[in-house]
Parts: sequence; structure tokens; C-alpha cells
Amino acid sequence: MRTLAAVLGALLTGAVSGAAGTLLHQRWWGLALALVTGLVVLAWLPPGVVRLAFALGWWVPVAHGALERPAGGFLISADTAGSSFLAGSAVLLLAAVATAASGRRRPAERPGDHGVRRTAT
Repeated sequence: MRTLAAVLGALLTGAVSGAAGTLLHQRWWGLALALVTGLVVLAWLPPGVVRLAFALGWWVPVAHGALERPAGGFLISADTAGSSFLAGSAVLLLAAVATAASGRRRPAERPGDHGVRRTAT
């Protein structure tokens, strides 16, 4: 139950953060604040499903902002700030995917076992 709450919380936090970054990325401080905050939160979260939920939550409003709106405009334009925000968001998502499996323990792994085995002599 705690894991489900953590996943939903990370998903919601990622969505709000990604939406804020999408709206503020045109200002230099908004771009820097959004990307640095996203990467710091991603590094702070434990590897696994919670980290992946944050990154997916972040990516949804970013991808939506990059799509053409019905009026014909974009929230994320094809300029330097927009490309930097999309690239940073892609790095955030790829980092979460790359570290998703590192949060699971292997069946043979025990707490305190750091992979060093003594051989009988």
C-alpha cells in the first residue's frame, strides 16, 4: 500500500513539475530551475518504479506541450530553449528507465552481502 501511494505521489509530482517547466522554460531561470529540480528529484528518489513514475509523470505534460495545439501553436517551440527543455526531459526519462531495474534485489542477494565471498582455505 505504501508503494502504491509513493508511486501515485511521484506521478503527480512529476506531472506538476513537468507542467510548470513546460510553462516556464522560455525564461532562462525557468529552464534552469525546471531541469535542475527534475534531475535533483530524480537522483533523490530510490531507483525503481517510484523514480520511473516521476519521470513518466514529468514526460506527459512535456510531450503534450510539444504537440501542435488546435489553434496551431505550440507550448514548446523549436528554439534553443524549447530544444534544451525537450533534450533535458528526454535525459530525465532515459535516466529513470536505465536505473529502473537497479532498484530490485536479486533473489540470492541478502542484506549485508556486498558480493564478497570468502573461500574456505
